[in-house]
Amino acid sequence: MAINGRQYDWEDIHVVTLSGEQIGITEIKYTDGQSIEARYGRGAVPRGWGRNNYEASGSMVLDRDEWENLKEALVTSSSARDIFGHRPFPIIVCYANDDMGTVVDMLKDCKITKFDGGGASQGDANASPISCEFTILSPIVWNGSPAKAG
Repeated sequence: MAINGRQYDWEDIHVVTLSGEQIGITEIKYTDGQSIEARYGRGAVPRGWGRNNYEASGSMVLDRDEWENLKEALVTSSSARDIFGHRPFPIIVCYANDDMGTVVDMLKDCKITKFDGGGASQGDANASPISCEFTILSPIVWNGSPAKAG
């Protein structure tokens, strides 16, 4: 099997949020889907199907200083008095290197629903990373192709 060049790796990913490019990010994941349900009538074989609601969500892990920057941007950009009161914000995830084309995924209208972290143990090289979970309120645009027409 021939080697066709370098594939995307962590070094090729750039993540931009409300507070700018996230340098202190160590993980990002996102997913979406729309399940279907078989519709039955008489007999044991489906006679059709129906669609359930579209859903999208994600998570990311930020170093503590990066979380503090994002948290401040969320609160000040929307005049919120608390973290969960922020307005929905976009997250842009870009994959790019010299051997492959640029891929840009748009996660529009994200709302942080949970965060945890804080604390550390003796010997930890990265104290207090923050894990954020978020709901994506608009369909993900996968490199120019929306997951669901709005």
